[in-house]
Amino acid sequence: MKTRVVHQSPGQLHIDLGKIRLSAEEADVLYYALTEQPGVHKVTVLPRTGQLVIHFDTSEIRYRDGIVRFLREMDIADPELKKLVPGVSGRATSEMYKEKLGTLIIKRYAKKLFLPAPIRAAMIIYNGAPFVIAGIKDLLHKKFSAEIVHASAILASVLTSDFPTADSIIFLTEVGELLEEWTYKKSVDDLARSLALNISTVWKINDDEAEPEMVNLSQIKVGDLIRVYVGNVIPLDGVVESGEAMVNQSALTGESIPVHKEPGITVYAGTAIDEGELTIRVTEISGTTRYDNIVNYIEASQSMVAETQSQAEKLVSRLIPYTFGTAALTYLLTRNVTKAASVLMVDFSCAIEVAMPISVLSAMREASGHHMTVKGGKYLELIAEADTVVFDKTGTLTKAVPKVEQVVAMNGRDEDTMLALAAELEMHFPHSLANAVVRAARERNVSYGIPHSKPEYIVAHGIVSVAGNDRVIIGSWHFVFEDEHTVVLPEDEERLHSIPAEYSQLFMAINGTLAAVICIDDPIKAETPRVIERLRKAGFSNIVMMTGDSERTAASIAARAGVDRYYSEVLPEDKARFVEREKAAGHKVVMIGDGINDSPALSAADVGIAIKEGADVAREICDITLAGAELEQLIALKELSDKLMVRMKSTGTLGISINGAILLAGILGLATPGTAALLHNASTILLCLRNMQNMIPPEEDYRTL
Repeated sequence: MKTRVVHQSPGQLHIDLGKIRLSAEEADVLYYALTEQPGVHKVTVLPRTGQLVIHFDTSEIRYRDGIVRFLREMDIADPELKKLVPGVSGRATSEMYKEKLGTLIIKRYAKKLFLPAPIRAAMIIYNGAPFVIAGIKDLLHKKFSAEIVHASAILASVLTSDFPTADSIIFLTEVGELLEEWTYKKSVDDLARSLALNISTVWKINDDEAEPEMVNLSQIKVGDLIRVYVGNVIPLDGVVESGEAMVNQSALTGESIPVHKEPGITVYAGTAIDEGELTIRVTEISGTTRYDNIVNYIEASQSMVAETQSQAEKLVSRLIPYTFGTAALTYLLTRNVTKAASVLMVDFSCAIEVAMPISVLSAMREASGHHMTVKGGKYLELIAEADTVVFDKTGTLTKAVPKVEQVVAMNGRDEDTMLALAAELEMHFPHSLANAVVRAARERNVSYGIPHSKPEYIVAHGIVSVAGNDRVIIGSWHFVFEDEHTVVLPEDEERLHSIPAEYSQLFMAINGTLAAVICIDDPIKAETPRVIERLRKAGFSNIVMMTGDSERTAASIAARAGVDRYYSEVLPEDKARFVEREKAAGHKVVMIGDGINDSPALSAADVGIAIKEGADVAREICDITLAGAELEQLIALKELSDKLMVRMKSTGTLGISINGAILLAGILGLATPGTAALLHNASTILLCLRNMQNMIPPEEDYRTL
């Protein structure tokens, strides 16, 4: 590629690419390709001039030379470089709307400077016609809307030959709509990207292999066979080749009830398997289908609208007829068309219908900046109203990275062999304890490629499989000893009872005999007690912990965490029933968990919050996802929700107050129609800009409580 260094200074290069203009695709390729280069800190692409500004590390001259060499050798049309560009580019979206806004402003002032008055008047009538037509349509359908007010204001200005006022109304309305669309599009894009798949590996079935092989997702081609197990997200679109499963499609369709899938039925990327497992023939490897479906779901979902916003919109809809009545009364009393037209310039609905949705979408965008994915504005409102929060213990109140401290092998068995077998079974079912077992095997360099049959996961109990001729089970005490009636050899009794009680324990049995106990240290997170106290001060009066652990372990954790109540040895359905009881008692309930066994309670709660490191199905079912493991995010979420409610209410109050003052000024003759239009539209735009601002401190401030 042709390049010319326009200017350079320590740590910065200004480069001209010899192009008059860069397309959005070319700008994205350059941006993402350069950000991957060693030493590069920041890249600014200037598509209108075909130039780049690159900030880089000055510690080594090779960084500067490497950047220039890379640009000269790169092919901007290289398919490999295009793969670096994400499915949705926020940078491209911003550039597009900046260009639209700039074009709108340039056209307005070019028209004023270079066109004679008659042509300007004709263009104003032409540009205003769509507004008038939209208003007439709403009027014919007996729908009192902002379009009717806009149409009346433009029509009144044109009929009184006040073309500058009509032009100002049209221009400011278009600017307001563009800013609303820009913010909405950016917020939806941010949300869709945060919901997009983050899967790097997949189980591939080769024709000559009985068992699947874990490979990188990029290696999968159309026509390949992949296997997806319970609790995991389906990574690619395809058709079921074999197996049966209940698939949760809520992230794409909003359906809360899992759908049965069997051979011959299509499955979609981003849906999660609640029960069963599937072998899938891949039909689509592009990520665009997943993104498009998410965007369509978000845009169609009523969950984007908070109840406060809905109530405010109903209020202003009722005010619209009064605006017309006031204009008519003003004319009857004063016989002054100008004063009546000034009244028509005031639209109480704009501040609500334009600025208020922007505050919701901006809050969702701000949440993503704190690594929280919020799937709808109403969930932020429900967080603000909630008084009860229910925590799962493992991976939520306790550390997200538990560690295997000890493997107690029974009956003379080898510890590493037992750990390898446990890791082979647990690797199929992501949960913090399962991840700990797999990680321990890797850290000890234990090879866990032990041949076994497909594992069967029994929710909240454990795993069953066959290795060789041996039936192997691994899971909780309840599952291994009470459900499966496992026996302990007399010589192992003392070893079993000597295991420290503070450890979480996974029991493994082979052919009905206890073979090993895996002791996992799952200490409470350091921030848990103070976060619980902060949540209590923020308005959560009922803080509950629920766990499948023993009474002794649960009591110890609950005391250290500072929760109000705790429940031990509970099953998934117990958690869901508790949530339903609390809701029936009039409480607004937030449930926080990370595992497959938390899914029923996450679905039952008013707001379900999942930890991203947990099971895929929990993230798909939940309403909010926390990308990090730090509980301080909950404080940020609560504060963001509370401040959003304050902002929405103040937006309504300010909008009605400002427009009421403008209306009064019009009646008294203190504001001409042009001035009223300018003040009305300017106030709406200022409210929009205000509502785009962040509401809570940066993420780092929540890590030092």
